This record gives sequence, C-alpha cells and structure tokens, in this order.
Amino acid sequence: MLMLDAIATSAATDSMAIERVALVKALDMGSLWQSCSALISKALPCHSCSLLFDIEGYQPQQGRHHLAETRDDGARLVTSLDVAAPYLDAHPRVPWYTFSQIASQDAQATERLHAQNPTPGWDEFIHMAFWDQDRLDAVLSIRIRSGHAELTADELAFLMDLYPLLDAGLQRVRALESDRIRHRSFEDLLHELPIGTVFVDAGLVPSYMSQEARRICRRWSNDGDGDDRLPQAIEAPLREWMAGLSRDPAGPAGAGPERKAVFTVEHERRAGQRLRLEISPAMRTSSGQVNYLLILAPDGGEGNASGDEGFPRALPLLKLLTPSERKVAALVAAGLRNDMIAQRLCRSRK
Repeated sequence: MLMLDAIATSAATDSMAIERVALVKALDMGSLWQSCSALISKALPCHSCSLLFDIEGYQPQQGRHHLAETRDDGARLVTSLDVAAPYLDAHPRVPWYTFSQIASQDAQATERLHAQNPTPGWDEFIHMAFWDQDRLDAVLSIRIRSGHAELTADELAFLMDLYPLLDAGLQRVRALESDRIRHRSFEDLLHELPIGTVFVDAGLVPSYMSQEARRICRRWSNDGDGDDRLPQAIEAPLREWMAGLSRDPAGPAGAGPERKAVFTVEHERRAGQRLRLEISPAMRTSSGQVNYLLILAPDGGEGNASGDEGFPRALPLLKLLTPSERKVAALVAAGLRNDMIAQRLCRSRK
C-alpha cells in the first residue's frame, strides 16, 4: 500500500514538472494560461481560477478562466477587481493578498463580493498581483473550494514558487507579443509601399514578398515558374552570385557574404528588360540559418509609370493623416501600447 502511494505521489510530481516546463516555455498567452491553470488544479483545492490582464484602472479588459469542477458549470466567474480595489489603493505594488485580508480591513468587502456573485461556491480567494512599475498589469485569481480555507505548507510553498514563474512568463509573453505586433505593423507597411522587398533563405526560398515585389515578379515570370519561388529569370543570376561567394570569399565586385551586393540582371528571354538587385548582408538567426533581404527595382525604361496594376495605396493614405496622427501611427508601428503613446505625445490616453 505504501509503495502504491509512493508511485502515485511520484506520478503527480512528474506531471507537475511537465506543466512547469510548459509554463517556462510558453510563447503566447493561451499556452501560458493552459499550463498555469493545469498546475493550479493539480496543486491546490481550486474551485476556479482566472488570469485578468490589460487592466485599466482596476477593470481588466481581457481574461482567461478555468473552472476546476464540471458540476459547477453554471458558476459565475468574476471578471472585475471591484472587491479588491480599495485594498489595492491602500497597498500599492502588493504582490499578493487574500479575501480574508481584504475583509479584515474593509467592512464593505463581503457586501461587494455578494453583489458580484450571491452564491460563489467558495469562501476564500488568493490574488497574485503583477505590476508594471506603479500600474497594475495582471492579476491571477485563485478561488479555494469551501472547507479548505487553511492551506498546507506544501500548498503555500507551491504558491511561492508559482509567483516568479508566472511573473517571468507574463513578461516574456508581453515582449513576444510586442515584437509580433511591431513585425506585423512593419510588414503591412512594407507590403503597401512602392518598394520591391523579398526575404529569402540560403536556398532562395521567399518567406515574405511586398506587393511591389510580387508585381515585379509577375512581369519577370515565364511559363512554369511557381508562385512560391522567385522567377527563374531572377533566381538563376542570384544562384550564380551565391556560387561566386562560395568560390571566392571576396565575392563578385568585392561583395562578400557579410557585405551588401548590388548588380543588374537582364531577362534571358526578353531583350531590354533589366532589373537592379540589391542583396543585404547575410542575416543569421540564433539557430545559424542564413537569410537575405532582396530589393528589386526595374532598371531603365520599365519604371512604375507604366504600372497600372496594384498602384501602392500607402503613400496616398499617409498623406490623409495629420502630422499628429502620423506620429501616433509611427508609435503604433513601433509596438508601443496606448498608455505609452499618450505619455510620449503628452496627450490623454483617450
């Protein structure tokens, strides 16, 4: 019997270790919450839990929720911080607190709680508060099942371990989300501008093409060229350039793999159709993969004047914005959040 208990304990510990690893590796809010709520359910007598974030004042704009017991499917999960607001005002930057602590200092707390939910199904909650300097950034709310108000030493130790893990996870996810927003904003802007930009890997397989680059590639395509590759009339001279690099580190015209190269190619089948290619220095990822940025520009008489197909819309749209609106657009493209933009421009957040 003791051996079976030990096996069961070991299995539970292994399962929690897997969830901890998943929490540490989470790259978005969904996976972060999935691993966090799974950990809480295994470690605590949890009725339900919520992660509330994008908090304005004490009102969360977004949240993730988990209900531990299916028989409580109809339970109402609180999505505001009204019960805790006076306590948070009195204790700025507090890392965590319980409903019991709030009620001991605030005679109206129980009344506010029952106004939100007359029959909550739990007697105690634990809130972990995560701050961005003096601004409340996120709150993890864990509601403890009725009859389990006193947590064991192991349960308290779990909470102590969870706080720094989740804090680091939230900071990582926020940073990644900011990078993704910034990348998407610049990608959208590049797509509309009249610049033929293409990102390719070492095999010259494109991962991104701007609208202008697609227009140029259509003009340079022959029968049999695939939509997911550069036209052979462009790819072939690029391959010759790369082969030259492998034979001679100095490369053609002295442009090595770490330096920009610029040259002009002529369409093999269409006399007079020329293209100026600018190849960026090699950009290496953390895994060692090499990528290049290509700038394609018609050379000679091709120009954009004849291009009635897909005239870029970004510049006319930008001209419609006031100088102040352009500043806001640039800060959004840089990945700043609303409150930071307002601070930079000395304006109200609204």
